[in-house]
Amino acid sequence: MNIMAIGAHHDDIELGVGGTLAKFAKEKNKVYGLTLTDSETYDHIKKYHRPSQRAVTEHTKAAKIIGYEIIEVPKELLGICTKLHYSPELMQFIETTIHKYKIDILFVHWKYDMNTDHEEAAKLSILAGRHAKRVLMYRSNWYQPDKGFNGIVYSDISEVIAVKKKALNSYTGEIRRYGKAWINSFIDANRSWGYSIGSHYAEVFEPVRYIL
Repeated sequence: MNIMAIGAHHDDIELGVGGTLAKFAKEKNKVYGLTLTDSETYDHIKKYHRPSQRAVTEHTKAAKIIGYEIIEVPKELLGICTKLHYSPELMQFIETTIHKYKIDILFVHWKYDMNTDHEEAAKLSILAGRHAKRVLMYRSNWYQPDKGFNGIVYSDISEVIAVKKKALNSYTGEIRRYGKAWINSFIDANRSWGYSIGSHYAEVFEPVRYIL
């Protein structure tokens, strides 16, 4: 199978679907990742700055650990972190990429995410993937809007949880910014979701479409 995950920022894919991608890669499927912004971060509260090149370096390391191929967005289409917005050209690039790689399963941001970059990435990805047979939404933060996440499609990642942890540890800038709790909160959620299906760790997704 051919699997693709789309994220707004470097680290979103690893947080929300990293274990599942690692499992698919381990099973010798073709796995791809696409990030839609430069991921340069300015945190005026914590007085923190992550340059774009550092984000790229960390992301490259994480992708290699998980085992997926990074697809580069052309520089002229790449969004600016916190300012991602719909453009026909970017949507068409995503659509063409999905078609080019004959994607069977597409993982995208949850469309009700409070992070505006995530929300815009979801809109772009869902529209671009409107002909894909399986489109699943993931979460990559815990901000809670007034609409709840309806995760009903589970992926057992017990055998690859160490791979996910190692990949997340590649993001040393985010660890410096948030501490180890940044990783632990997601691993704890994976553990809780795992118990829900009788395993040790799982990731869960809300389906946009799932054709058998």
